[in-house]
Amino acid sequence: MHISTSTFLLVSSGLLGLSEASRRIPKNPQTCCNLLNQKFQGQGKVVMQSHPNYTTLNAHWLAASQLSPTCIFTPKTARDVSKAVVLFSHHHCVFAIRSGSHMPNKGFSSTDNGILISLSGLDEVSYDRHRHVVKVGAGNRWTNVYNHLDPKGVAVLGSRDSDVGVSGFLLGGGISFLSNKYGWSSDNVVEYEIVLANGSIIKANKYQHVDLLGCLRGGSSNFGIVTSFTLKTYNINAHAAGVVRYAQSSVPQLFTPLYNYIMTGQDADPNYHIIPNFIKDAGQPHRATFTQFYTREVDLSNPPLVMKPFVDGSIPAYNNFVANLTGVGSLPKAFGGGSAISSPFRSQWHVTSVLADEQLFRTIHSLWLNVSLPYETSIPGFSNSIAMQPIGNKYIQTTNATPGRNVLGITAPLVVISANIYWSNASDDTTMELFLKDLFTQIKAAAAAVGKAAGYEYLNYGGVNQNPITQYGHNNLVRLRWVKRKYDPRNVFGTLVEGGFKIPGI
Repeated sequence: MHISTSTFLLVSSGLLGLSEASRRIPKNPQTCCNLLNQKFQGQGKVVMQSHPNYTTLNAHWLAASQLSPTCIFTPKTARDVSKAVVLFSHHHCVFAIRSGSHMPNKGFSSTDNGILISLSGLDEVSYDRHRHVVKVGAGNRWTNVYNHLDPKGVAVLGSRDSDVGVSGFLLGGGISFLSNKYGWSSDNVVEYEIVLANGSIIKANKYQHVDLLGCLRGGSSNFGIVTSFTLKTYNINAHAAGVVRYAQSSVPQLFTPLYNYIMTGQDADPNYHIIPNFIKDAGQPHRATFTQFYTREVDLSNPPLVMKPFVDGSIPAYNNFVANLTGVGSLPKAFGGGSAISSPFRSQWHVTSVLADEQLFRTIHSLWLNVSLPYETSIPGFSNSIAMQPIGNKYIQTTNATPGRNVLGITAPLVVISANIYWSNASDDTTMELFLKDLFTQIKAAAAAVGKAAGYEYLNYGGVNQNPITQYGHNNLVRLRWVKRKYDPRNVFGTLVEGGFKIPGI
């Protein structure tokens, strides 16, 4: 391939910039806060630790993941963000970025040694019924978006938990209740407004900065601070949704219909979406909760064929809360209530993926139970769940048809396997990390043994000791590195932004 002189110089300068940035010593965070306060003097956008609003602004839904930034910056416009980023870049100030702070990974949306940018003031929700799009500020949680759109009878591909922040969700790919029909949530973003490290405010869409557009679909916060997203809307309002709960005795009967659904049902009827989740609390029998969503109202006495095995009673359930609802945000808002309240528990996530195989599902479930067993009595507050979420052909088809192809690297259907654990004491943190490592080592080995390992790691479920970006495939990693060097040549968002999943090799 011929590389032009201009391209060579661009990349060379980027590499030099990356090296230069990594050598600079961060400025004292208090000095950075003072400089920021001077920049925004009298505007109430810089909150010091002594300010009465500091505690509220700094709150994290998981108390164990809460840090103590030196100050908190609350921009109201993209221009505010631009001024701050230029200051941080020039003075080499460490900072963190927060939208919804839903992920439990400590340090991913806060800092103990720098400035926290809270995007909560970027809360615009502006619906354009003529263009069938909505512009959403990056500081929104999905509950605010649903509250605006549900009365209008339209929907977006937002989070299935309304307390999740808009920005992190979309930058990680995003799985929605509507994804079997319309693909990844990020593939339904038609425009990103983003502030670059040099303070430029640009728009990435199918007409301009298409290279960046694709990398923002899964590339996380490595390129700048996205200040707004413009998303496609769909005319979906009345629908069927809810949760079916199965006791331990029914769990073995679930794997055959789950496998059949993954292999044929999700493509045959993309209106249906299911979240299969298996739960084990200390001292309690294990159980399953299968969350259901169908994009139209249904006759629950004669449900659609794809939905029937899970709701018709042929597999005994002890609760069936599936009902016809209005407003696509109804179920996410029902799920969301707890995340806004600070929890005293500690938590970690971990994720991998496999190809569909009924016996492998049973094996994974058994491994999960067996590996968990010793911790039920030895770890106070131990609670544990594992989910098996299918990613079908529609995700891939949408990616292939969308300008600015995403960087997720998925070329065939797969099943995301994710675990979520809780416990009480900080003294058990290392033990819980080792538990997840052991569990997923065994899951990956079991999948590899039957030729069903997939490798992909869904970024939004990534654990603190993972980096899902490394699993996007060689070609996508090359794309990410080139685009990174083009738009952030000094690696400001790699060296000054604490936490988050970074692009390897930069």
